[in-house]
Amino acid sequence: MGIAFSGLLSKVIPLPMDFFNDGESDKGLLDPNSPKLRGIHRSLRADPLKVVIADEDKLLVDGLSSLLATWEEFELVGVAFTYEDACALVRRVQPPVILMGASIQGVPCADTVARICSAYPQTRVMILASMGESGLVLDGLRAGARGFGSREEISGNRLRSLVWALACGDIAFSGSLGTQLQGALLGDGGLSEDYLKNERYIASLDERERSILALLEEGCTNSEISSRLYLSEPTVKKTIGSILRKLHVENRTQAAVLYAKCN
Repeated sequence: MGIAFSGLLSKVIPLPMDFFNDGESDKGLLDPNSPKLRGIHRSLRADPLKVVIADEDKLLVDGLSSLLATWEEFELVGVAFTYEDACALVRRVQPPVILMGASIQGVPCADTVARICSAYPQTRVMILASMGESGLVLDGLRAGARGFGSREEISGNRLRSLVWALACGDIAFSGSLGTQLQGALLGDGGLSEDYLKNERYIASLDERERSILALLEEGCTNSEISSRLYLSEPTVKKTIGSILRKLHVENRTQAAVLYAKCN
């Protein structure tokens, strides 16, 4: 699902058909490699669109870099693995678009987004986030980011559409959190304060803790979790204790309920 906003978020506007290429089998969509689409891109910009990537996940950065290299209308002009390096890159090359992780080394993106958007308003920020980071995304959008993409759900063609939407001045969302974030930004109370607080708690979990929490939500016992994740039962028990502390709950049932509310 891809959603684009324009103006002051007063109304929802679909992405232009020529840019909305997310792999769906619809006759109305252009093939992402079609000469017609490349011609549209060239007509919009004489030079390749400069893009910067800032994220701590080097595997993700490598993957996005490879994707951008396959599309002749984009030029990757730098990558950064810290927010300070990202700001330095933007200051030096002033790209139209930067793809930025929702958090790096545990630091939320909002302050960095605000710095970039204030100093370089021509640079549009798209936040890359995992499930459980909608609170960080919302803070980033309120700080001036122009778009959001889900790490787990975004496809190559969808990414291409989103980058072009941002470059054309739209605000573009992609992923299952898009509708919730849309509602919050439009002021309909789509995300409550409790929801955002719980999302931040979940965002503090590491990968193992999230995997175990997901199995707790399924109702799995420690033994079943141990078998499915190839972990010892003492490790599972210790990790569950860490999950309870981070989520500020008293038992595994409360943890599972909180997780279910945020998914």
